[in-house]
Amino acid sequence: MYQSACHAAAGGCSTQERNDRDGLITHESAVAPVEHDYSGFDIVKATQYGAIGRVKELIEAGWDVNQPDSETVTLLHWAAINNRKDIIKYFLDKGAIVDAVGGELNATPLHWATRQGHLGAVVLLLAAGADPSLRDAEGCSCIHLAAQFGHTALVAYFIARGVNPDLQDRGGMTALMWAAWKISALDPVRLLLTLGANPSLADHTHGNTALHWAILARNATAVSTLILKGKASLEIPNLRGDTPLTMLQPHLGSIWIGSKVSEKHDRHSFLVFYLAGLIFCAETLIIIKIFLLGCLYALSHTVGQTLFDETLMALLPLSVYMATKAWFYVTWLTYIAPTVSFLASVSFLTCSAGLWVCFLKSWRGDPGVIQPTQEQRFR
Repeated sequence: MYQSACHAAAGGCSTQERNDRDGLITHESAVAPVEHDYSGFDIVKATQYGAIGRVKELIEAGWDVNQPDSETVTLLHWAAINNRKDIIKYFLDKGAIVDAVGGELNATPLHWATRQGHLGAVVLLLAAGADPSLRDAEGCSCIHLAAQFGHTALVAYFIARGVNPDLQDRGGMTALMWAAWKISALDPVRLLLTLGANPSLADHTHGNTALHWAILARNATAVSTLILKGKASLEIPNLRGDTPLTMLQPHLGSIWIGSKVSEKHDRHSFLVFYLAGLIFCAETLIIIKIFLLGCLYALSHTVGQTLFDETLMALLPLSVYMATKAWFYVTWLTYIAPTVSFLASVSFLTCSAGLWVCFLKSWRGDPGVIQPTQEQRFR
């Protein structure tokens, strides 16, 4: 039903060529364009082929613009799927129902235009009041269809027109999940993350996040984009208890797993391996080693997500620096200040104050990054 029976027959024409004596220069004679005869087309075929003159003739003769065919498909559906913008405008002016449901999937004309990636038709239908949140028989709204077929421009346009980027279909799938599963290109996954899509949401059927779906599809581009740009969590389990981290482990070293993603995995596992090595090297009874290894396993699974949180990893170096500075002052006041002159202490504190000013400015100062608002992103 969704296959387009829509391309008008292109009339072929032969050109007579006149070559010079050496055969080096070719001259083509001008041929007048062929006028097509659409007088025998019915209303559906005329709509599909863009024969607006024939369409107007039949409508003016009394054809109801909202009359569906045997499969409940309306003329506006055919105009939308073939991107016949002039005919879409004409049908809308004649009172066509913009959200008419028809076809095997009980879809609207906006669904049909979205599947084909026809931005022009989508713009006209939305301007006429089409509802992009309506679901077809498969439970998908228009933004989900656009993501499934990789129509990035349509995804951006729907979000700019107010569609929630985290809108879920009947099964709980978001546009980000569909794009991660179906599309191997950088967009629309990157676009959805930029426009605020949440990578931590899970579908209702399997409990998978977008990262789960990307790993299942072996979509290397989506995996790296979700982890590195979207900061997608590697620790969220699905309904089977599988986390993205455990799903990635069998594939580490594979070509489709990028080096940066592997480094992210190694960062999570280093501390556990280090502590396990210390336990094995400890000079103690084997039963105690087994007990300690069991405790380490339980600890890594219960609090591992907190220990390896990205925010904590960013704050840890700062915390170490602050603690070192604090003990440095304690050491100076307790052990060094009594043995040096007052002028030396004043010089030390003055230099230290200058260092604090520079540190705070570099840490808390504005680096010059312009953060656009959500409305500016939509524009």
